Formats: sequence, C-alpha cells, structure tokens
Amino acid sequence: MKALGDQTRLDMIRRMASQSEYPCTSLEHELPVGKSTISYHVKILNHAGLVSVRKKGRHYFYTLHRDVIEFYTPDLLDRLAAEAESGEA
Repeated sequence: MKALGDQTRLDMIRRMASQSEYPCTSLEHELPVGKSTISYHVKILNHAGLVSVRKKGRHYFYTLHRDVIEFYTPDLLDRLAAEAESGEA
C-alpha cells in the first residue's frame, strides 16, 4: 500500500492504465519530474509488483499489473480515470 501512497506514483499508474505498454519517454515528457525521479518511482512500483519493466535497446516500457492493483485496491483505476476526466489529476 505504501507504493500507492504517493501522488506521483498514482499519476504514473493512471497514465500507464491508458495503454497496454507505456514508454518511459512519455512519462519523461508528461510528468514535471526528472528521469531519476521517474526511475525511483518505477522501482518502487516494480518491487511492489504493480508494474513490470521491459527494455528494448535503450528504451524502457512499463506494463501495469491491473489484476494486482484491483486485488488490493478495487476500483482504484476507475477512480483515477474519473479524476483525470474531471480535471482533478
């Protein structure tokens, strides 16, 4: 649950939920934090079992483990999507 207790990580999860695989470069352009901060947060999400990381060449791609998130926090992804639609994110 600690992994979900940070607004930046929740925002990352919301963005990752929009695609089956999310490129790191998109996060770098969309989030107001640096690459090292993104890496730190992805590491926490990965260790918590919430995302997996795939490397292709010099690029990284993230896959959200929706089943794990829904098991521990039912409806979280729906709530994050609703916040994004209403402009609260």
